[in-house]
Amino acid sequence: MNTYQHQLHCPPSEIDLAFWKLPQGVAIPDDELTFLLVPDTVEAMAVFELAQQVHQYQQAQSAQGAAITRALMATMGGMLPGILLYDHLCKGQPAGTPRIEFGTIGVSLYKGPNERHDSPQVQQDISIPIGDAVVLVIDDLGDRGGTLQFLTQYIAGKGARQVLTAAVYMKPLALQNCPVNFYFGEVAQDTWIITPREMVETMIKRVPVWRERGADLRECQRRLVDIIGYPPQVAEYYLRQIFASG
Repeated sequence: MNTYQHQLHCPPSEIDLAFWKLPQGVAIPDDELTFLLVPDTVEAMAVFELAQQVHQYQQAQSAQGAAITRALMATMGGMLPGILLYDHLCKGQPAGTPRIEFGTIGVSLYKGPNERHDSPQVQQDISIPIGDAVVLVIDDLGDRGGTLQFLTQYIAGKGARQVLTAAVYMKPLALQNCPVNFYFGEVAQDTWIITPREMVETMIKRVPVWRERGADLRECQRRLVDIIGYPPQVAEYYLRQIFASG
C-alpha cells in the first residue's frame, strides 16, 4: 500500500498533515489529470489549521479595530469549509476578539458541463450587511485565482473596508494571480481535488470521459476504488447509472 492509500484509510491518529499539505494526485490511464480524494477527517483537520491561522490574525488585529467581523462562504465550494470554520471562529472565538457574522455569496464560472463563462457570474448576492466591515471570503480551492480575485473586487465594491481570503487548497496559478491570506495546502495545477461534497459530481463529470476513451464498467470501478480511493459502496451505487447515461 502506497502512502496515499494508507493516508486514505488509516485511523485519525496516523493522519500525516505534512503529507496532506503537499499531496501528489494519483494518475489514471489515458487521463491528463491526476486525482486526489480528500477524506472527511482530513478536511476537518485542514480547516482546524485554517481556523488557528484566523484566530492568530484576530488576536493581532483586534486592538487596532481591524479584526474580521464578517465571513462569506462562496457557494458551493466554500460551504463545507465554511460550516466547519463557523464552529471554530464563532463558537471557538478567542477572548477579546469580535464576533464574526457568517453569510453567503453565490458565484459560478460555468454555464454547463465544461462550458465556462468569460468571467464569474453572481448567482446569489451577499446575504448579510458588510458595509465598512473586514470581510473574510471562504472557498475550498483556488484553481486559477479568477473567482477569488473577482470576489475580492466585488465585495470591496459593495462597501467592505477590507477583504481577506481563505481556501483549503491552492494551485500555482491561483497563488500567482490572487494570493490568499489563509490556506492549508498546495497541489499541482493538473490535480482534480475531490472533496467530501463532490464525490458523485466528480463521477458524473469524469466517468463519461473514461468511457469515451475506451474504459469499460469494470475498469471505471477499478479506477475509482483501487486507484483514487472511493468507498466501494459509493462507486457501486452510482457507477452503473452514470456509465450508462453519460
